[in-house]
Amino acid sequence: MSFKNLEEAKRVVSYYSIARKVALRVDKSDSVRVRYKCIVGCPFVCLISEVKKGKGFEIKTLQTKHICPEAFNNRRATQQALEHYFKKKVQNDPKCKVNEMRKIVDDNFKLNISYSKMKRVKRLVLEKLDGSYVDDFNKLEGYAQELRDNNPGTDALKNGWRAGLRPFIGLDGTFLKGKFKGILLVALGQDSMKHFYPLAWAVMDRETIRTWKWFIELMRNSLGLADGEGLTLMSDMQKGLNGAVGDLLPKSQHRWCARHIEANWSRSWSGVQMKKMFWWSAWSTYEEEFNDQLKSMGSVSKQAAKDLLWYPPQHWAKPIIKMLEDIRIKVMKRLKQLEEEGKRWTEEYCPYSMDMYYDFRMIAQGCQVVANES
Repeated sequence: MSFKNLEEAKRVVSYYSIARKVALRVDKSDSVRVRYKCIVGCPFVCLISEVKKGKGFEIKTLQTKHICPEAFNNRRATQQALEHYFKKKVQNDPKCKVNEMRKIVDDNFKLNISYSKMKRVKRLVLEKLDGSYVDDFNKLEGYAQELRDNNPGTDALKNGWRAGLRPFIGLDGTFLKGKFKGILLVALGQDSMKHFYPLAWAVMDRETIRTWKWFIELMRNSLGLADGEGLTLMSDMQKGLNGAVGDLLPKSQHRWCARHIEANWSRSWSGVQMKKMFWWSAWSTYEEEFNDQLKSMGSVSKQAAKDLLWYPPQHWAKPIIKMLEDIRIKVMKRLKQLEEEGKRWTEEYCPYSMDMYYDFRMIAQGCQVVANES
């Protein structure tokens, strides 16, 4: 086994000592070699020395046999070794408890690590992670430039949306968790199979009219949306979004997601009957039908109908670099998956459209033409 430097060799030996539950000690150490032995009477020995000047280090002597008992207090369980061991756990769960970390090493390695030592280990991990997060933010422009250099002229997402998707875009924002919090803004289309079609996403410091304007303006220019004529947008009632859409896409139809409206409205008006009445109202296709459904709701509860009208009917609609790279890869995989599904279509049009066609053809067989007597 070879190592880049002596520090790496010492770290690996520490991991071995912890995993094997043996109390190794340094017998001799200088700038070009290190020798480990076990307790008195145990035959274990490991000598690591420099191969050639500047060529790395390797194990020269190794006797792996142990006749010693398991060690419950191991000097090789240094803060640095434990820090490396817990790096991924603390990164995934920065709020993990120190006592939980102590229990992990006790269960896995039979080590009794003091509370104060494990607390220092966690602090070391967090400090290094903070540094890596900051470094990632500083590398964002380089990451973006790397994508431009290696993917010149790749406009597959927007070209696909223009070529074959309905003029519909869903907008949403979600909170990000972790050390550096923020908001992930997303724009999605929908294909003929009712699959989500990702168009754009961006990480912002907060959700305001300023950030939504920045996001929508870039999306508008990229997709060539002009003033938004013929376009339908759907969203929750996000902060600043209404103003941004009104300013940048004034001729678009901006609708609110009925599911979000129901979630808010049903906090006061729950129950199966109220839910049915809500959706009958939401599915109304013309004003008279909507008013009739509202009257039906009012006959059960006038206050429920009044609260529903707080949401203007004309607006109703029928969680850093690694994260950004993960999103990019997931989008690529999703598009590839949908492409493979499309290759399995047996007819010229998508299965969902054909199912609708056959359903409506069956319904049409029972329809009759009624002449206008006037």
